[in-house]
Amino acid sequence: MKYVITLMVLLLSNHTYGQAISQIDTLASGELILKQEIVINASIEKVWNAYTTPEGWKAWVTPIVEMDFKINGTIKSHYDSTATIGDKGTIVNHILNYVPYKLITMQAELNENFPEFMIGEEKNLYSIVDFDTLSENQTRLTIYGIGYKNEQQWIDLLKFFIRGNEMSLNKLKTYLE
Repeated sequence: MKYVITLMVLLLSNHTYGQAISQIDTLASGELILKQEIVINASIEKVWNAYTTPEGWKAWVTPIVEMDFKINGTIKSHYDSTATIGDKGTIVNHILNYVPYKLITMQAELNENFPEFMIGEEKNLYSIVDFDTLSENQTRLTIYGIGYKNEQQWIDLLKFFIRGNEMSLNKLKTYLE
């Protein structure tokens, strides 16, 4: 709970400016959950397409992407514009399920860029993306990262994800608005 208070004090001003906000909380199991949210002045269709098509993904996430968007499909990407999918540093997200224009559940495949302490824990880590229509031209996107352990090394890792994910969500907002 102390993490929530600290983060909320630091991040409330972001909400005022329409930027991504983040919150860490503790589940009943003792695990941590990272909630990140942004309101985008665009229709849910535009936000969905930016998230679920290779063209949309390239516009705000990574320059290299290969996507098979279906249940049990994958989103493979790379931040290095000179790389190809499969090169060292390729990020693979497995699409476990989705409800069109509403929800996507993904699980990352850990690669050599992830810390050693995470190896073997990926089976417990999920990303749930919730799309919520606020009006015809306004959508709230909320991402839940679940399965993180309540240990200092995991908390430090979450700080890294907060910065990176907020930057990506703010890029999505800029791209769509």
